[in-house]
Amino acid sequence: MRKFLGAVAVAALALGLAACSGKTADGGSDNDDKGGAITLTTTAGEVSLDKPATKIVALEWTYVEDLLAIGVTPVGVADIEGYDTWVTAGPRVPEGVKDVGTRQEPSIEEIRALQPDLIITDEDRATANRDALAGIAPLATYNYTKYEGGQFAGMRFIVEQMGLATGKPTEAEKVLTALDTEIATATEAIAAAGKAGAPFALSQVFTTEGAAQFRMMTGKSLAGEVVGKTGVANAWTGEPDAWGMTTVTVEGLTAVPDDASFLYVASDADNPVTGDLADNELWTDLGFVKGGNVEALDPGTWFFGGPLSCGQLLDETVKALTS
Repeated sequence: MRKFLGAVAVAALALGLAACSGKTADGGSDNDDKGGAITLTTTAGEVSLDKPATKIVALEWTYVEDLLAIGVTPVGVADIEGYDTWVTAGPRVPEGVKDVGTRQEPSIEEIRALQPDLIITDEDRATANRDALAGIAPLATYNYTKYEGGQFAGMRFIVEQMGLATGKPTEAEKVLTALDTEIATATEAIAAAGKAGAPFALSQVFTTEGAAQFRMMTGKSLAGEVVGKTGVANAWTGEPDAWGMTTVTVEGLTAVPDDASFLYVASDADNPVTGDLADNELWTDLGFVKGGNVEALDPGTWFFGGPLSCGQLLDETVKALTS
């Protein structure tokens, strides 16, 4: 585990064992010792808790990461195997945590059996089962893509909400402060390497129906925002979707400048760049490919995660651009 991720993970574990305080949603006094009421601000409005939650079911990987980062272990998580494959930053889901099914279709019965005092999920995924989930426990839905201040600000807000919900606002703030430090360190490294202002393109690559697909991260995506904070310039100007991405085939990559560094993530089990594209003339004729400017990031770098995934993306970016 890289220095930043390891330090944050150790800090989160230590903090999780210590006594801490909570705050009300309006910034009121600490309430952890008193177990005071909490009001969360979710995409569906305010959600009230009588006291900080201790038995949480997290149905989206981003929120699993957020909770683990602040030293909170959920009692239930959707698709633990998938989490361990795609989200490799930070602590792992401990043994004994219940796998409650997929993120798309979690098991209502298994969630109910856990008797949680809070369920956290993605706003869009809750469309099909909102009533069933809300009938079990208070339901907090989030989606940082819907945050008016941008996805990076939305990600930070949700981390703060996780701290508020669990009575651990101090831990949440420390994790975010550590990320700010990582951004500053990465920016200094990029500048020292003479890469400030250098063009880059960032992509998640995979295969669909036998053809390579590229999710190109615009400056409006979380991953694009994070990398852009280091002082390099996002060269991808395609139209973003709700997640800040533009999905194209290899033909669409002609829009990437020849001198741009093409940074990408692909699964070891499905990497078109080292597979089918190696003999694809459209790919090999691209200027940035000819120039040797293609850099693979760690396959477990999750572009849609929380502060620890953002820190891993920063580490991988610096390594790719300065080595």
